[in-house]
Amino acid sequence: MKQETKVGIFTIIGVALFGFSLYFLGGISVTKSYDLNIKFQDVSGLPLKAAVKLAGVEVGRVKKIKIENGQVIVVAELNEDVRLHQGARFSVVMTGIIGSKYLRVVQGPVGAALIEPGAYVEGTDEIPMDVMIAQTMGSIKEFVDSVNNNGQMGTQLNQTMVEIRQLSTNLNQMVAALRPYITSSVQNLDVASAHLTELMAKADALLEGINKGEGVIGGLMKDKTMKDDVKQSLTDLKVTLADVKQFVGKMNRFRVDWNYDFFYMPQDKISTSDLGLDIYTPSGYTFYHVGMANLGNEDDALKEKDYYEKNKFDVRLGLYNDWAKFSAGLIRGAGGVAVELKPFYKQRFLDRLTFSAEATDFGRDRVINGREFNKPNLSYGVDFRFNRFFRAGAWMRDVLETNNAAVRANVTFTDEDISSFFGLAAVAGSR
Repeated sequence: MKQETKVGIFTIIGVALFGFSLYFLGGISVTKSYDLNIKFQDVSGLPLKAAVKLAGVEVGRVKKIKIENGQVIVVAELNEDVRLHQGARFSVVMTGIIGSKYLRVVQGPVGAALIEPGAYVEGTDEIPMDVMIAQTMGSIKEFVDSVNNNGQMGTQLNQTMVEIRQLSTNLNQMVAALRPYITSSVQNLDVASAHLTELMAKADALLEGINKGEGVIGGLMKDKTMKDDVKQSLTDLKVTLADVKQFVGKMNRFRVDWNYDFFYMPQDKISTSDLGLDIYTPSGYTFYHVGMANLGNEDDALKEKDYYEKNKFDVRLGLYNDWAKFSAGLIRGAGGVAVELKPFYKQRFLDRLTFSAEATDFGRDRVINGREFNKPNLSYGVDFRFNRFFRAGAWMRDVLETNNAAVRANVTFTDEDISSFFGLAAVAGSR
């Protein structure tokens, strides 16, 4: 083989290797594509060659990031077979809390016109996770300062607590009106129980004598029929005494807690309130929750980003123990489940932390305040208990749709009078 031939072969091989290197390492693609220019205010952390995803499927790459007229322009290189409709939404999101960023695309209405290659479109600026955390922590500090200094939020909370106290006072007055009858009934039950106990002691002695055939009655009781009748009567009397003691015990085994929740979304300056009763049954592991969520006047005009529907029933059946609480039912007006976890319940100080989550409205498909909602309502957060009455925390609400950061305050206290009222109702129901 001639020297020139060898040189030519090695040259061809070298060019081929160089081409493959450019293709695999340099990001050169032979797929036909077109560019779109998306305008943002801030794309912190978005790298070049970041993925462009439509419905979770990669359809292109970030080709270039530049600044034009004070705005950030992201040049997205999209596959030629992927055409977007007018109204498509573009945003920079993360794959996770500590994951990498990518450009997410939500397709526009199918009947709308197509976006032309090279066109300039508006992007949606999402709040970066670090900024959101800083805002949330700042909001918590403002909330605590406001409560401590009797600021606007503290005033609202105090006003709400006054209304709760007024409601509790009215219920207490109702129970107080019934108290003489309750007290009289309990006293009568106690007296009857004492008399029955004394009577049973005498009955036992009498029955023993009868069995031995002592006295006139003993002689009469030699008649088998009469003897059986007397024994049956005494047995029925013992059963009645046991039922009376059981009814008295039920009156003291219920616990009823008032539960008030206040959520404040600092980004949109929106607040909501929930009020309900937690009824803990004598079983020691089941409870009921009855209340109303998002209290407010339905006739009031809504703010631009207020998507919380007013005055929704909240009725749940749940199970609980030392470290967890699970409930299901009508949560904020829709079917769903809720869970509260205390993973550090055996560790001092850390036992004050509670991790919570709610998932409701799984079939949601409606327009609220001009915005379409078609994903389940998922919320989660962490709370810190300051004492047995008050706790506060940070939440993310409706994360699959609005993803609002919120500050939560919770006030809980036990109402002994209503607990006694439920105990009396249990006694009446047993009858």
